Amino acid sequence: MDREELMRLIAQGPIRVRMNNGETFEVPNAEIATVSDISAAVLVRDEDGRLRHRHLALVCICTVEDLRERPDASPD
Repeated sequence: MDREELMRLIAQGPIRVRMNNGETFEVPNAEIATVSDISAAVLVRDEDGRLRHRHLALVCICTVEDLRERPDASPD
């Protein structure tokens, strides 16, 4: 994953990022993530309820899933 592509996807958001170790992180909007040349810093809520930064190495991102709601293609 390169920086420009991830920034574009985050701007379109919301997205779900899946890492190569199986962890997933939801990024609802661009306000909770910053992207550098080698990593993304994402705010996540820990088990204790506090917001924390998680640094996600761009080379370890496997997939990015678009979470935007899509209207049904076939009307019923």
